[in-house]
Amino acid sequence: MTVSERIDDTDTSEEEVVYCTVHPNTATSLRCNRCGRPMCTRCAVKTPVGYRCRECVREQQDKFFNAQMLDYLIAAGVTLVMSFFAAGILARIGWFFIAFFLAPAAGGLIGRAVMTLTGKRRGRYTGAVVGTCVVLGALPFLLFNPLSVGIYLFMATGTAVAQFGLRLTT
Repeated sequence: MTVSERIDDTDTSEEEVVYCTVHPNTATSLRCNRCGRPMCTRCAVKTPVGYRCRECVREQQDKFFNAQMLDYLIAAGVTLVMSFFAAGILARIGWFFIAFFLAPAAGGLIGRAVMTLTGKRRGRYTGAVVGTCVVLGALPFLLFNPLSVGIYLFMATGTAVAQFGLRLTT
């Protein structure tokens, strides 16, 4: 058999056109290396072992989260109360310079209290609940002293949420 015969012998049939399961109008040749589901480049998540679909990545990450619904309620209640009192104290003091020192300390105290009271259980949305409740707890005092409470909102929210490792990107 000569080289030209081998080249002519190759299979020239085209691959079947598949479409992304999330975006049905997008043709793709990429598949999840775990479940085999077709996915487009917008849906693909790069992992150390290859590209996976978002559903497989989320299913794998769920193993690390063990928080219960009660933990979210505890986080919300504790954060609202502590943030209300911390913002009230800062609004009463009135010196915005002191807010630069007290706000991160208050945020750290709020985050540590939530972690302790929930038994250090990890929740996918605990950081978001704590951040939202820090803001909601301080809103009533925003009219009395907007500068000090604004500094508190910025710094305490960041400090409290950072303890839970909240990622803002996907």
